[in-house]
Amino acid sequence: MVENVWIETERLIIRTYKKEDVKGLYETLNDKKNTSYIVEDTISMKQAEEAVEWLINNYSLDAEYKYSFPIILRETNQYIGWCGFGYLDYDKSQTEIYYTLKSEYWNNGYATEAVRALLDFILNQCDIRELVAVVKPENIASKKIIENMGFIYDGVVSKLPDEFEFYEGELHYTLKVVVNI
Repeated sequence: MVENVWIETERLIIRTYKKEDVKGLYETLNDKKNTSYIVEDTISMKQAEEAVEWLINNYSLDAEYKYSFPIILRETNQYIGWCGFGYLDYDKSQTEIYYTLKSEYWNNGYATEAVRALLDFILNQCDIRELVAVVKPENIASKKIIENMGFIYDGVVSKLPDEFEFYEGELHYTLKVVVNI
């Protein structure tokens, strides 16, 4: 269970979703540059409202979960994307970290800053000792972020059921945390 998350970095705020985030989610998922790299597809405003409601409800769950958080630019209070963690769609035994930004905010270091802050939160506030990330091979910037955060490449995703065909060919990375006792 994850509730009332508030993470601040130098330039960003990562927090729990609020109903006011519908427009930001809608805009992000209707940015064609984004949808080529993520599972989600373009959505209507009504679907964005339903998605935000679902995301808010997930914060109180302990079982199969996905915890997503809007990434807010501190200077302008603008919704610029999201990040989160939760079960990997095609293998619920793995916990995935994920993120996306509106394309107008790419190449400014925001994704790196958000992922670093989210990793710190996960590793220090949650009982999670192994994370995975899946990345489209052509998404060079995302590969660099994941690798720079210490994730180790361990293969190409393949042989999935048809319902998960979007993930076919993605690069699979793992980050294991060793706890010294």
